[in-house]
Amino acid sequence: MVKIFLWCWTGLLTMTVLPFAVAAMRGWAPRRTRGRQPRARLQVQGVSLLVLYVAAMLHPVFRIAGILREDTDFFLPILFAALMFLAMGLQGGAALNDWFNRAHAPNASGPPIAPRSAPGLKAGAKRSTETQAHAHE
Repeated sequence: MVKIFLWCWTGLLTMTVLPFAVAAMRGWAPRRTRGRQPRARLQVQGVSLLVLYVAAMLHPVFRIAGILREDTDFFLPILFAALMFLAMGLQGGAALNDWFNRAHAPNASGPPIAPRSAPGLKAGAKRSTETQAHAHE
């Protein structure tokens, strides 16, 4: 019964996650996503999704291969955690790179755009009196 679950998990994960990872690595995405994110960030997200796929496949592959449970109980959490942190690091690095490039890119007039100080508030803009009153309460 356990082997059936492992094979189903492997097949379902391969059919759902792998095509999206390959598509993201190729830069294939819906038009609205391509407009918001650069192609390089989409490709990094594809690599990150592939890393998550490998992390999710560790347990079934070890069990199907018949590796002793004592061995996998020691190595599996370490490998899984390392792959999860690698995927999060790829996502975070891509987001930071995108943010720095957007924050310091020259606009039409030439000088770099300053990062925003608060969500929805442009740098140098003043808050309305109503917003200031709520901030002091």
